[in-house]
Amino acid sequence: MAEKKRLRMRGVKQTPKRLEEDILARSRELAADPGLLRPMCAGGCRKCLFDKTFKDIDGMARHRGDPDALMRLASKGSDDLVKAYAGTISLCAAGKIPMLATATIGGEKVSYAVRGTVGVDKLIGCQYYSDPKLRLLYYNAFIKKNKLHLYSFSDGLVCSDSPNMPDDYLFESFWESPYEFKDDGLECGHGGALRLVVAIKSSGRRISICEDCARDASTIQYLLSRLCAVDPLDDIDVSVLHAYHSSGESGTERISGDDLKRYLRGEITDRALIQSVKRDKLGSLKSGGVATYVIGSKNYGSDAEAFVGALAGPDDEKDALRAFLSSAGASVVVKAGKTSEALAALWDDGWRGLIAARTSKEAADAYREKPKSPPSQALREAHAAFISAGVASRLPEFKKPGPMTRLADSLAKAAKVGGAEMVRAREGEAMRDRKTKALYAAFLYALGEDAGARLTGDEKGFAEFLAPFAKAVADADGEGYRERMNTLLTALSSGESV
Repeated sequence: MAEKKRLRMRGVKQTPKRLEEDILARSRELAADPGLLRPMCAGGCRKCLFDKTFKDIDGMARHRGDPDALMRLASKGSDDLVKAYAGTISLCAAGKIPMLATATIGGEKVSYAVRGTVGVDKLIGCQYYSDPKLRLLYYNAFIKKNKLHLYSFSDGLVCSDSPNMPDDYLFESFWESPYEFKDDGLECGHGGALRLVVAIKSSGRRISICEDCARDASTIQYLLSRLCAVDPLDDIDVSVLHAYHSSGESGTERISGDDLKRYLRGEITDRALIQSVKRDKLGSLKSGGVATYVIGSKNYGSDAEAFVGALAGPDDEKDALRAFLSSAGASVVVKAGKTSEALAALWDDGWRGLIAARTSKEAADAYREKPKSPPSQALREAHAAFISAGVASRLPEFKKPGPMTRLADSLAKAAKVGGAEMVRAREGEAMRDRKTKALYAAFLYALGEDAGARLTGDEKGFAEFLAPFAKAVADADGEGYRERMNTLLTALSSGESV
């Protein structure tokens, strides 16, 4: 098997009846057909190394009914495979098993009959020849001594002088794992930024498991659970394919060294292996000097324009990202491909630069701490405040304005800064009486927007009358703003002036 089994002997005990019957039945099967032990050949050996062993085993046919002769054969000679066979078929010749011993293999207790002077592993492997895993104990030393590869599965035992994993073995061993892929395949069929790939070099097949499908299990342990070889990994490559690499670099991380050994022992699972590579590669991207942009499984290299163009989101957020990335040199990795996701990924380290991209360096430097709002909202608020300040600087300041003047001034500046969206944000200030409702609706009409269904016919008519005066105020600057504001206030019959 992949590693030599560590056996611990237990004391002998009386034979349970059912266990005795099972072992005796297998003993009779082997006595009648020793070929059940011989592996099928899938290699290119000039001469089969099992020939001498099975010639000696076939020669025992004349002693099949003589337990004493078989016990003598189980205690002499140098071929442990022959001795284990003799000891095993001596059980059916005797017709009973007087005593059983137990050994612990892989944490489980296995009962077996002690016979002759042969290793416990050979006896167990022979007496349990129909068990795809336990039977390997019979061949383990022979296979490794002769540098062969042995594949054990329910329908057969295949030997080769070089790595040559049968498809039946691959599928059967993988199907013992917790994965259930479509059409009983070896690949989950999903894309994604990370995939674990276990490649079988001799067959060209591969197992592919995406980050979302990966389980807390070690796939390679299942593949090697019925394989015996000096180096069971000589036919297998383990790697993690990832999108987290700079332009021109490889997106394949080959697992080797201590990590591969730990994965083989089950100390690292499929999921943990993928996450380890993910953490390492994301860290390398962030600390590297080359900006790299990734959406899902697609790597855009250092092409910021292509990356931003592929994102879904408002144009103002795309503009902020373009301006920021053109000078920041920061890598960005997002999963869903939204501008809000990209802003969130950059926010902790780059919030001030992103605000500057929507306002100015001076405006961004005026912030004493990072805004508490989500990035998208914080950028909108910063941009609105910046534009408002610019608008206010071009307009006269009204001294002691009356209530209608304050509302008209607020609505006009909102229209200048943020259009209808910002005007609607002031609806709560306006919906108090006929005149304020009409004034609010007039600015929406001036911007080509619907004022909604909250107006009476009289209020709507008044608003339509005021709309040209509201538009004139929204379009004005300097002293023209003051003059047009007075005209609007007069049309409104407010009794106020500036």
